[in-house]
Amino acid sequence: MAVLDHERLEVYQVVRLLSREINRIGKRVKPTRRDLLDQLLRATASIPLNIAEGSGERTPGRRAYFYRIARSSATEVAGALDHIVDMDLVASNEIVTAKELTARVVAMLVKLTDKVSSPDSFPPLPSRRQPRKR
Repeated sequence: MAVLDHERLEVYQVVRLLSREINRIGKRVKPTRRDLLDQLLRATASIPLNIAEGSGERTPGRRAYFYRIARSSATEVAGALDHIVDMDLVASNEIVTAKELTARVVAMLVKLTDKVSSPDSFPPLPSRRQPRKR
């Protein structure tokens, strides 16, 4: 069986573990706030999909763009996990593994994005303004 580029990335394998953990948590969420669960599931799905899409890009800037989106989705997952605990939909001890995996994914995506970031990133990375000399 052929292996695609994104399947070779360690971060992609860790995200698959995170997806399974989020699915486990989702089965325990109280049905009163399905909207929060839906948001959590959408953010979770965005991570591996953007990693896969980014790894299929030819230029480093385009790869960095999709990896940044994946990283943003991962931080959204962390916030959503906190929020479902704050709303008393699951106990805080039930999200520990998911939070650890999320932190690991974010760290890996930061390094991966830094590795491929370049001036041709799309959309362009903001330029740093130089302080005025007085």
